[in-house]
Amino acid sequence: MAGPFPTLIGIPYDAASSFLTGARLAPLAIRQARRSPAGNNWSEALIDLGAPGVLEDAGDLALAQDDSARPAIEAAIRRLASAGRSPISLGGDHSVTFPILSGLRPSRPSLHSVQIDAHPDLYDEFEGNRFSHACPFARILEQGLADSLTQVGIRQRPVISTRRRSASVSR
Repeated sequence: MAGPFPTLIGIPYDAASSFLTGARLAPLAIRQARRSPAGNNWSEALIDLGAPGVLEDAGDLALAQDDSARPAIEAAIRRLASAGRSPISLGGDHSVTFPILSGLRPSRPSLHSVQIDAHPDLYDEFEGNRFSHACPFARILEQGLADSLTQVGIRQRPVISTRRRSASVSR
């Protein structure tokens, strides 16, 4: 296989979530689904992802559910990337995107991010936390960690007009 070898890495972290948690449980659930007898290991490029050496697995990071997780995530991603691996992260709330791109950027002179989400995650800070799940792309853009950011699926709030007696929603 040409190019960097893809390597799974579990990121069991969701302490930066402001509402529901559970993203820390995703690495285990994703691996269980991948091993399901109902699954199929073949890719569209006719590569058997179950063949030895095709898709490595670095296991899960041992992360505390606090601010110490960010540098640990960044260091792990940096190690994989500098070893010629292309990390495929499993799990984690949206806040993990910032340390992932921080770890990737030194070995990737060109890095473009595509975010598929209902929310832009561009808050400067959310609930007093600049590293909240609502803020990773603000930090990424501030630090030049991506050459471009394409956001797909962003949900917009309707604009409520109060100029007339009855409120109307503009579309």
